[in-house]
Amino acid sequence: MPGTCDGFRKAMDRGEVVAFLRGDGAYRKFPKSDFEGEDAPTESWQVLQEIYEEAKNSTGTERVLSDAILQLMEGTAGDFYVAMLYLVRLSLAKQGGRLSFEMPFDALLKKASSLSAAHREALSEELIFPNGFIKKKAMEDLLGWNEAVFRPCFGVNLFEDAAPSSKT
Repeated sequence: MPGTCDGFRKAMDRGEVVAFLRGDGAYRKFPKSDFEGEDAPTESWQVLQEIYEEAKNSTGTERVLSDAILQLMEGTAGDFYVAMLYLVRLSLAKQGGRLSFEMPFDALLKKASSLSAAHREALSEELIFPNGFIKKKAMEDLLGWNEAVFRPCFGVNLFEDAAPSSKT
């Protein structure tokens, strides 16, 4: 049976890390059951598990990952959403002391903040990903992540002009 990081290793060797993160084609990860899937184009926790395993076995994984996240941010609104999904997951891992490598969070979030306004309108509509996944209400997720993770943990507000989300 192949190792758990084989998909990520192959994506790195082929220069397809962005496609791997997005879940394009054969890179798409599916939930193990109908009860544990997330509302995203690929199962990000499985993707990150492969990346964490690769980071144990080689150096430079964090650079490859941060470069791919930057490329995603500069792409479509869907790509921006995927980049933010990984940043929130990585941020939570860092806050919990489970991230085994360093990520340039400040630089990545500064870039995200500068690009967020350009994607805002599209994020408020339905996103269709290359693998056929359709995401509704992406902006709600982003506003929630902004308030729960990016602002309190890094002091970054991705949406300066956004009103805080109100939950009743």
